[in-house]
Amino acid sequence: MKPAIGLVVVLAPALAAAQPAPGPALDDLERALPPGWTMLATGSELVFRHDRPCYVTTAAHAGKPAPAGGGPLVTFELRFRLEPRWTAAQITAAHQANDKVERELRALVGKYHVDQIHHVKGKPQPANPDEQARLAAYDSEHARIAKRLVPVPRCALGDASLFAGEDTYAQLQLALDPPEVIPEAHRILALIEQRCR
Repeated sequence: MKPAIGLVVVLAPALAAAQPAPGPALDDLERALPPGWTMLATGSELVFRHDRPCYVTTAAHAGKPAPAGGGPLVTFELRFRLEPRWTAAQITAAHQANDKVERELRALVGKYHVDQIHHVKGKPQPANPDEQARLAAYDSEHARIAKRLVPVPRCALGDASLFAGEDTYAQLQLALDPPEVIPEAHRILALIEQRCR
């Protein structure tokens, strides 16, 4: 029994060190939130959630009316990932790695001559089987290389580095009832920007 207790004592500090503590920077951010919003900070996530579910009325850019009786209910969230604060060396190394990957991605345009394919509204429109094959090969290789991009923190809040994900801003594209939710979400993003280092 004693070895198990010793094991817990040894592991507990290691686990605590791997997760950022909320700290005063996040406490200050929470106090500045608009009324009706809650901030949830765990060891690996920072979530800003509107306290009441919202009705989706339309997609902001779709221009389609909501179904009869209103749209679905959603819980509006801005969700970020947290890690212990990155050092300047970590950030520099990530930028250098990403610069190399981005050079490889730019080189693919010339390799597959995708700039010679007719584009409509910024999207390539292959006109023949050769162009379709080149575009498919380009897309495949682009996706494979892009996986090597290193996610870089958006900023540091206190002892934590803050990362935006693919779904962080997705709900900002919705039109909601109550309508003030989206402007309030933008205010929260501005609060984060003001406190980011």
